[in-house]
Amino acid sequence: MITSTKEQSFKVIYQETFEKLRRTLRSLNNSELIHDALQEAYLKLWIKWDELEDPKNCLPFLYFYARTYALKRLARDIRRDLLESELFPDGNIAHAGLELEFKEFHAQMDRVINRLPEKRREVYRLFKEEGLSYKSIAERLQISSKTVDSHLTKASKAIKIEICAVYEITSKAITLIFLLTAFAV
Repeated sequence: MITSTKEQSFKVIYQETFEKLRRTLRSLNNSELIHDALQEAYLKLWIKWDELEDPKNCLPFLYFYARTYALKRLARDIRRDLLESELFPDGNIAHAGLELEFKEFHAQMDRVINRLPEKRREVYRLFKEEGLSYKSIAERLQISSKTVDSHLTKASKAIKIEICAVYEITSKAITLIFLLTAFAV
């Protein structure tokens, strides 16, 4: 089997940068998170390979994606912990049950998001899931930043209303849950 130049170059870069990148992340003291962040960074490198001006000088690129992934994941874990402490202040929680509840909640969120109008859904996902700025979304979709803001406001409102109805909870509770879980990685 003949490997492509891209694959060979990627392999060389991987071998040259992996240890450096891993060492920069070791302060996380979480081997699973470090592994996932590295995997995500190298996956992004592979995906964006053709867009890079100089793939051989990609350590800053890799560091940025690994760091961003790790920070988002840590933020998600903190939000989850805050939500757990808010919903179960006495600490009486069946962890497996909570994980199931979170999965069900996220599945419901996905269903609600999928029912949004196409452009609104696209704007929402670009902002929440890909972390793009209003300006980046506006440029990508060739719409104004005000339109991006309008789509996000309407999407958030629709999601909040539907989730409140499904779970029969107050707007205040859904705001807390929405803020703590909507940005999960």
